[in-house]
Amino acid sequence: MKSDLIRPEIAALPTYNAGLALDRFRARYGIDCLAKLDSNENPAGPCPGVVAAIRDEAAGIARYPDAGNGALREDLAAATGSTADRLIIGNGSEDLIGAVFRTVLRPGDHVVTICPSFGLHEFGALASGAHVTKVPFNADWSFPVEGMIAAMASEAPRVLMFSSPSNPAGPAISAEEFDALLTATRRDTLVVFDEAYLEYLDPAARFDAMARLEAGPNPWLILRTFSKAYGLAGIRVGYGIACDPELAAQMMKARNPFGVNSLAVAAARAALRDTDYLAHSVKLAADGRVQLARKLSDAGFACAPSQTNFVFFDTGRTATDFAEALRHKGVLIKPWLEEPYTRWARVTIGTEEENRHFLEAVEAIRCPA
Repeated sequence: MKSDLIRPEIAALPTYNAGLALDRFRARYGIDCLAKLDSNENPAGPCPGVVAAIRDEAAGIARYPDAGNGALREDLAAATGSTADRLIIGNGSEDLIGAVFRTVLRPGDHVVTICPSFGLHEFGALASGAHVTKVPFNADWSFPVEGMIAAMASEAPRVLMFSSPSNPAGPAISAEEFDALLTATRRDTLVVFDEAYLEYLDPAARFDAMARLEAGPNPWLILRTFSKAYGLAGIRVGYGIACDPELAAQMMKARNPFGVNSLAVAAARAALRDTDYLAHSVKLAADGRVQLARKLSDAGFACAPSQTNFVFFDTGRTATDFAEALRHKGVLIKPWLEEPYTRWARVTIGTEEENRHFLEAVEAIRCPA
């Protein structure tokens, strides 16, 4: 292959740190997986209505799906209080991260985010030729609002993008911190607020981010997903709520027009209707994260405070080595590869049995017989 064929921005990108699929795990390690806790999947799975909706939709798969995903956008408009023309559906919210960067970024633009962060918040910007300032969390894992404000003051960003609750760390920004950040953001900066883990937030920590964004002068985009609390990670559907219909319409040009298939739309619509099942899934995760964080802390591991379906913890050594040792015990977690957090790993809240296998495996690799 010609040495100059690949764009240098792409060649310089790291490979995405994805979880390991179960069939690949069995092929590589020759054992069954006892606890797959590396991808923040919902161990309860989807609600029963999702499976029925997919089955009903399957007979029509010879037809292209609605490129505009109109039915799902109408459902989401009713659920979110937005309007359908401000909603955009994607093949997971990752699809929309790429679409918004392709829509607004020019080579040399500045993007501000936090660290550690969801990798595509950085990689998508770099792929577009932008440069990225990553602001580390404060030592107590509070949001680095002052650092983010300073980063924006030194060079005005075209995009401010971050998640709350944070992936991979788990903390959530407070309403007061969010207001302070918006007040300090230049009015021409696009604010992209990633709420992939919104459903897991404790009620006391919740606030209406959309109302606050609407009250301000900035263009904005909120990102959400059906992959986590709704249990649809394998079918890939997420959505964005835009500040106005024009942003959503322009982003549509930057994504695959048939990127969300008809089975995914049917599944998302069914999941959205079953609010009781959603509450059940969220409670399982909330109860589990409290118990798992406490047991890790009791065992001497430092943990970041979590408002999600996972716990981020200091393994005490290189996290890739720690995770590899767990794999040989049949347990999958995600070691973090982003400096300076390469001793930290993220473990998803699984079933009680999966959580037990994880803790037993941790004890076994710390105290080998």
